Amino acid sequence: MGPLAGVQVPPALAPALAGLGIGLALASAPGPVQALLLAESTRGGVRRGLRVLIGTILTSASLLVLLALGLAISNPGSELLRLLRMAGGVLLIGLAIDAFRSVSRPSDESGGRVPPALRGSLSILLNPGAWLFLGSVASPLIAEAKQAGGVAAALLTAFALTAGGAAGDTVMVVFAGTGIRRATTTTGALLRRALAVLLGVIATWLLITAILV
Repeated sequence: MGPLAGVQVPPALAPALAGLGIGLALASAPGPVQALLLAESTRGGVRRGLRVLIGTILTSASLLVLLALGLAISNPGSELLRLLRMAGGVLLIGLAIDAFRSVSRPSDESGGRVPPALRGSLSILLNPGAWLFLGSVASPLIAEAKQAGGVAAALLTAFALTAGGAAGDTVMVVFAGTGIRRATTTTGALLRRALAVLLGVIATWLLITAILV
């Protein structure tokens, strides 16, 4: 048995520890946000990637804090999910086209009509998966924390969820912005085009499911 085998986690802290692990797992799961962070980091380096990441962190943290303060968020209905898929698909198509065109520019830390931080924020707000996560995972976890330790424990759990996701996404941004982006000119261009295509594929999938489901 390990040295911590007999240590009991206080009930008020258990949801926060679970939230930290969930946030880390969420950051490692492939999805629109991760694809966008990779594409933007290889496009403009770590600085641009972090700007996008700031947008995702501030938006998700705000929603989680609202949950902790009592806002009720349930799983979106079918019609709302359809609208989110349509809006998210259109957004990602525009970002994919912009990313593909940027390949011909040697350095692009701030280019594009939509600022990097706003891109990150919209990738959360128009992401149906993010709202499903809030309704089915974050909401009951934060409710459990509030029941065990009040608003303070709920806010701590919201912070832990945010911190876990931010830590995982930061590693990805640094890897893409320093490693992939510094590949040879030909290889780097191919990778950037591939990531732009990936954004387009995700966008197409969102639009198809919005129409068919």
